[in-house]
Amino acid sequence: MKKILVPFSITSLLLFVVLFVTSCEKKDEPVADTVNAVSQFVYDGMSVLYLWNDEVNGRKPTANDTDPKKYFQRILNKTDTEHGWSWITDDAEELKAEFDGEPKTFGYHYSGSFFLPANVERTEFYYIIGYVYPSSPAANAGLKRLDLIGKINGQPITNDNYRILFGDSPASFSIYKLTENGIVHDREERLAPVSIQTNPVLFDEIYTVGDKKIGYLFYTSFISNFNQQLFDVFNKFKQAGVTDLVLDLRYNPGGDISAATYLASMIAPLSEVRQKPVFTKLAWNKDIGENKEYLGVYTEKDSLENGKLVKKAEPNPIEANLDLSNVYIIATPDSYSASELITFCLRQFVNVMHIGGKTGGKYTASITIHPYDHNLGYPLYPEIYPRKVLSSEKKHILKNWAMQPIVAKYTDNKGNDFIATDGLIPDKALDEGFGYIDHWVPIGDTKDTFLGQAIYMITGDENYKPVNVKTRNAAMKSLRSANFKQFPIPKDFRKEAVILDNFKLER
Repeated sequence: MKKILVPFSITSLLLFVVLFVTSCEKKDEPVADTVNAVSQFVYDGMSVLYLWNDEVNGRKPTANDTDPKKYFQRILNKTDTEHGWSWITDDAEELKAEFDGEPKTFGYHYSGSFFLPANVERTEFYYIIGYVYPSSPAANAGLKRLDLIGKINGQPITNDNYRILFGDSPASFSIYKLTENGIVHDREERLAPVSIQTNPVLFDEIYTVGDKKIGYLFYTSFISNFNQQLFDVFNKFKQAGVTDLVLDLRYNPGGDISAATYLASMIAPLSEVRQKPVFTKLAWNKDIGENKEYLGVYTEKDSLENGKLVKKAEPNPIEANLDLSNVYIIATPDSYSASELITFCLRQFVNVMHIGGKTGGKYTASITIHPYDHNLGYPLYPEIYPRKVLSSEKKHILKNWAMQPIVAKYTDNKGNDFIATDGLIPDKALDEGFGYIDHWVPIGDTKDTFLGQAIYMITGDENYKPVNVKTRNAAMKSLRSANFKQFPIPKDFRKEAVILDNFKLER
């Protein structure tokens, strides 16, 4: 897990330390052994770091709170519960792997939004593959964008078995293809998920149209471990003399705030980035206050702890800065958290043209909290409770647990937010493929409705302006994205909130 460091102001830091010194003296009192250790961990963390910690204080666990997950849900704020933002897990290692971009996966795009009904009753579904990571089990089996999975282990995809698509066990898939006559069976494939690096810098290209050189990046999630790859692409854009940028976040659920600020530092005007201005403000609970994130800030040297590399040095983003005044961002209802943050906060620096649909509406930030292991999250003991010493038995009980609570809300550097609209409203509203999946094309194809629209807006060239198909046969008319079914999936970790992957409270 990446080391978390938040640059508090001196005033707020001093206030926070004073509060902690006084509060921890009381909270470090021994807890009866009858209270579940994990439930106590939940209370200890939430009563101090949770955005709505004032609602948690006084709701300590009792001997009856033997299920930590139920206790965690019971003390959540109502708005948090309604949005499903905060969560707890008993598999901290899996959470770390997901956040580090090294999950165990089949290797295709995971989304709860890509289920197309396969029958009139809407009880059976096809799963549409949005993209595939290179060298993954899916890629090795020849799966690609717009392939459909119609059956799992010989059974239609239903509400009862769809989670297998996102699981960590081998499975057999019936693969279907989209043809002019509708969806037809193609072949059978058996896949076994493996741990791979899911590099989010999935596709880039440069298009020359007239006197314009347009850089295009399809970015799948904000993972700071891959900031070097971001730099490499932008450095290529800069060397090629790119004049305009299309940033494609259509399926990007969000992720690390440090990846968002790093990316923004290569987009915003160079003169601004050199000054290291405030990019976003974070409002924490009343005990902690506010802090800020800045453009132009990066990891300048390797970070070591006990001789172990915990964070690699990054290139200075200024060296690959494109010095832009305009940026075209593709964002949709499948774009969340850090995708929304960069789209919203960049508007104070450049002219942002948002193409697509209203985004998911995640204006909050979270941190990973582990009971004691800094490699798996922010270690509550001893960072917040220095006098609480865990026995080896307690550590064994707690070792697999971590929680991801909401700790802040973010705004742009002027204090503006988009809470009222619960998502970002596009400047140019447009559905992918005009709402029909038969009009979807490979990523980077200029016939793509989103990319084509962006190129048209940049160049004025009518050849790139997307045109809807006027006539469709009966088979095609049913393949509308408006018919998609939304399913909750267990690995949508990044979409719930911006991840503060650089958080640390100085003592």
